[in-house]
Amino acid sequence: KVTEKKLDKAIEEAFKSDPNFTRWFLSKTKFSSENATYHWSRSDHPWSRVEILVENPKTGVVEKVIKEGETDILVVFQTDAGRKVAIHLENKIAAGKFTLGQPELYVARAESWVGNPKYCSYEDYEIILIAPLAFYERNTIDAKKFGCYVAHEEIAAYIPIFSQLNKSVHVDGL
Repeated sequence: KVTEKKLDKAIEEAFKSDPNFTRWFLSKTKFSSENATYHWSRSDHPWSRVEILVENPKTGVVEKVIKEGETDILVVFQTDAGRKVAIHLENKIAAGKFTLGQPELYVARAESWVGNPKYCSYEDYEIILIAPLAFYERNTIDAKKFGCYVAHEEIAAYIPIFSQLNKSVHVDGL
């Protein structure tokens, strides 16, 4: 069975071992004009608590709250200019859904990790949604809150396990 965790690992391995995949993927991001190579990554869902501003649904007042959340895949690249840049990837399957405030939490988490040695001291970042086109079309409003979107269908050209998605994908733990 193909699980989200297997897909996460496959993406991480592609960044580690396939410079063509890395160049292609980065060409879709705000880092497209920079020549960058793989430096470091985690696909074990690094987790943290972040402070965000949210509107209280009952009062309409904007409040500061602390939320916990994870980044599915974090990859740091080294540019030719010596900068470290990161991509925070949220991986969704076709039947998946966003949790309340998930895109906003990605931004807050990525921002709070800038310069943190635990995450390789990156200087800049982009949050990216990777998902099947069907998921994107069903969740366009929240999907557009990510810096960019890359379809599973496009990734399948580089990572064979992504071509198996229509056959058997299961959410881990369910």
